[in-house]
Amino acid sequence: MNPDELKELWHDQLAGRRLTLDAGIVLRQIEQSKRDFEATMFWRDVREVGAALLAAAFFLWFGIKDGIWPLLVAAALTAGVGVFMVVDRYLQRRRRPPYSDPLLACAEESLAQIDHQIWLLKNVFWWCLLPLGLGCVLFWGQSSWTLLKAGLWRLKDLEFPVGCVLLYWGVYHLNQYAVKKAFEPRRQETEALLQNLKSNAE
Repeated sequence: MNPDELKELWHDQLAGRRLTLDAGIVLRQIEQSKRDFEATMFWRDVREVGAALLAAAFFLWFGIKDGIWPLLVAAALTAGVGVFMVVDRYLQRRRRPPYSDPLLACAEESLAQIDHQIWLLKNVFWWCLLPLGLGCVLFWGQSSWTLLKAGLWRLKDLEFPVGCVLLYWGVYHLNQYAVKKAFEPRRQETEALLQNLKSNAE
């Protein structure tokens, strides 16, 4: 028997039946899935905030040491990305679903977390890539102006901005791929589960 036939047999056996599940078991499974998701997002945020703060410290050091003001702006913008992520995480932790039923509340909270992660990744250009890109543009523009005044600017000096554009394009599309392949299916599963829980509660 091939897998398609097995699936068809399984659906035929369940047709017309209503399955009942123990609420405690379902709650434990949802809570475990939610904890795993939260842990993954937490350590991702720790890495990204840490990288933003290290990069900001790097730009700040060389900006002060060499008197390069665009690096000071880049440091502020990079630190701003890290601060945004910390504040956003804090605000999201304060949101609580309106349900008194722990099963519905847990599923609703999981769905809200997934929705917010999708929103973050879909808007990564505005809160992450644009501020970092502005820092790069200012640094490259100031360096190019200095070289131009000294008569040393060459066409190969375009490598830096072109490289930044390609890197940011790749990061943006990688985030959109993650939304499509990882977060959207998870949201659909959670929405279906929540709908079933609500219909059973009625």
